[in-house]
Amino acid sequence: MGSQLPHLQLSDTDGAGPMKRRRPALACVECRRRKVKCDRKKPCSPCTRIKSLTCTYRPNHRDNDRGTRSHTSVSTSQDGLVHTSPQTSAQSIDFDSLLIQNLDPSISDAYGFALESSRLNPSAIEDNSHFISTIKALAAKVRELEESLSIVSDRDSSGSRALPIRPVPSPGPGRFIKSKFFGESHWVNAIEPYEALGGASIVTNPNTKRTEINKSSELYALAVECKRMARTIKAARYSSPEFPTEVQSSLPSKNVCDELVRAYFRTFEGIYRVLHVPTFWNEYERYWKDTSTTSTSVLMKILLVCAIGTAFYTGDRKGPLRNSCSKWIEAAESWLSGPHKKSRLNTTGIQVHILLLLARQVCSMDGDLIWISAGALLRSAMHIGLHRDPSHFGKLSCFHIEIRRRLWATIMEITVQSSLDIGISPMISPRDFDTLPPSNINDNDINERMTTPFRPRAPDEFTQTSVQIAFCKTLSLRLEIARRINDLHSSLSYDETLRLTSELTTACRSDAHLFQSFLLSTPSPTPFHVKMLDVLVRRFILNLHRPFFVKAKASPKYYYSRKLCLDTSLTITQPLPFSREGIAEPDDDWTLLGHRCVGFWKSIWLYSITTIYLELLLQIDEQKQEVGAFPLLPVRKHRSVDETLPSDPASHSSHSIPGPSTPHLQRALPLQFDQLRAVIDSARASTEARLRNGETNAKGIVFMACALARIDALASGANPDMAVLVAAKKSVALSADLMRTAYREENGVDINLTLHPPLSDEDHMGADTRPRHMESWDGSAGEGFRGLMEDMDWENLMQDESVDFGFGFLEGSPENWFLDVQSNS
Repeated sequence: MGSQLPHLQLSDTDGAGPMKRRRPALACVECRRRKVKCDRKKPCSPCTRIKSLTCTYRPNHRDNDRGTRSHTSVSTSQDGLVHTSPQTSAQSIDFDSLLIQNLDPSISDAYGFALESSRLNPSAIEDNSHFISTIKALAAKVRELEESLSIVSDRDSSGSRALPIRPVPSPGPGRFIKSKFFGESHWVNAIEPYEALGGASIVTNPNTKRTEINKSSELYALAVECKRMARTIKAARYSSPEFPTEVQSSLPSKNVCDELVRAYFRTFEGIYRVLHVPTFWNEYERYWKDTSTTSTSVLMKILLVCAIGTAFYTGDRKGPLRNSCSKWIEAAESWLSGPHKKSRLNTTGIQVHILLLLARQVCSMDGDLIWISAGALLRSAMHIGLHRDPSHFGKLSCFHIEIRRRLWATIMEITVQSSLDIGISPMISPRDFDTLPPSNINDNDINERMTTPFRPRAPDEFTQTSVQIAFCKTLSLRLEIARRINDLHSSLSYDETLRLTSELTTACRSDAHLFQSFLLSTPSPTPFHVKMLDVLVRRFILNLHRPFFVKAKASPKYYYSRKLCLDTSLTITQPLPFSREGIAEPDDDWTLLGHRCVGFWKSIWLYSITTIYLELLLQIDEQKQEVGAFPLLPVRKHRSVDETLPSDPASHSSHSIPGPSTPHLQRALPLQFDQLRAVIDSARASTEARLRNGETNAKGIVFMACALARIDALASGANPDMAVLVAAKKSVALSADLMRTAYREENGVDINLTLHPPLSDEDHMGADTRPRHMESWDGSAGEGFRGLMEDMDWENLMQDESVDFGFGFLEGSPENWFLDVQSNS
């Protein structure tokens, strides 16, 4: 009894009544999978629309069972169980498995659908003659297609390149109509637009297999006439704005423009892939041959590329160029926001939009508000289907497939960076797009005229898209980090923070090793590209651990976060290790970017510098607590901030260095004091350079001067509050002088404050901003001083109450920081 094998029991009931039978599946397999309505044609309309390779129908097993049930041999054992013969099992075999097996054995082996030969009963398969004929017909069709493909491949073998094997996502719901993408919930997916027209007015396009209006019918002629009238009416309603001639005339000579364009391609195009380099150079050269025939979209790209390149220009015309690039950016904004927006919903319009966002940050024109415009860019890109992989959209050339993938990768990078800058969730997740990363190729490998596929280069070979591919590898992780940091409903646990940090740190190390090997090859990335890649990814680690860095003062549990934040900040603020010629340069691209850029650069810079400053204060405080009282030791003297800010601002250098070291009695200092103070002093020099290059915000230089003054006072045992007060007064006077000089360079005349009305006595929040005791400022700042403090929003950066910067008088509204100093003295 115990050795008796169990028997398969088949029953038409579940013990409580007749078994519930499902309705027969009438839709094809593909429509059932996509959950769309099937018209049961062969092939059906939905499969025709998405160009499905197969449109198959699963056979109705119930009908077969009814016909064969009388032939089924049934035996009843002594225990009352019903047993079926092998013939029934063979007849109920899975049709899909049988189909795949007969199409190609390699497919069945790869996907695990192969059936064991013992399961196939020849007599049962012969009975299913209808199934076998269908399978043979499909197999013959596949062979025919393979033969056609092989003929084309042999004919073009001399110049053809095989496409890489890449995982292409499933098509998914939605339609791509007239270069616009419409998701499943759009009404166009709910109807067949030509069903009601009748058979006489519609035809099937033999190329696309889609239903269209018959162009020889009277209905088509009437539809064309209506369309022409609609366009005429629209043209009468909206007038195309004329492009201002002064903008085009503000472009400098071709030699200067050449230098600006080369600066852009040397820097930002390698980070954010926007343009196809050979195509842009062709358009650029055609523009200079005949400026009157250039399209507006091409002119916009040229203006914005030159605007971005202005930040890296070191010639004699950099002052006037700063003034001109503002006009170029305003012209591009007007063009994008003008009427007929539909005409700009294409890849060219997306390119101009991306360049505009980059130019606004680099040229410091509302660069802190990029997140708002980045949202419009993201939605425009999704509307033209950039979030769906181009492989879903039929007859796109290899060139346009790569351009679309590059643009989407760039848009996602701008989205995740601006999300971190503004402190709001990215509002998009990896589940909302399926576009593959761009291929590892150079721009010369593709062009608009190519018709044959290309072969990407090896991953360990550097190309013009290598940096963008490296960004794509961590995109999903960084989107998750940005979302978790800014989540309104839950806070990030420390364990989860460590997990995310580990994954991102591993990616940073991998990129560092890869690009270190690239530097030894030819061609190789520039130091600017390597630095930007590292900083834009590494900054997420700093944002992850900054909340725990603040808590580390009270709890040693978070010491790792404190150390990690300091190390990350020092890495970010570290200058380029070498220049393009292999030696240090004072005007390398990374340094020049820091002298102009806002947006992502200012956010990264402030996070890093304030972290280093707070760490230095913590180390001084811990040193004091450890020894009880500082021992007096002969140490090297550090030049105080008073000495680096002379009373005569005109004699001040942007690279002021400490004077000669002289031994004197000074309190013992932390081991990292010199290193950390040098970073803060370098940051102060950068704020001065920013004012020389057109910056209109004095808060940065004042903050750095106050930070250095407090550090030096704590190190020497002086009164910190008085030292900060003196440094603030001198830094404001220096700021006013630097801004006057910058205005003179840009406009050729001295600034005249009498042309602008004085500020009101109340700010936008209703706070009293009237200055007190301004007569004791010796007139250094001038009556326009109050406007210097309006731009930088320090409250958002320092909103954590546990962060005490130690500036006793810098409390309340930042606009009043330096207007009330005399009342405290």
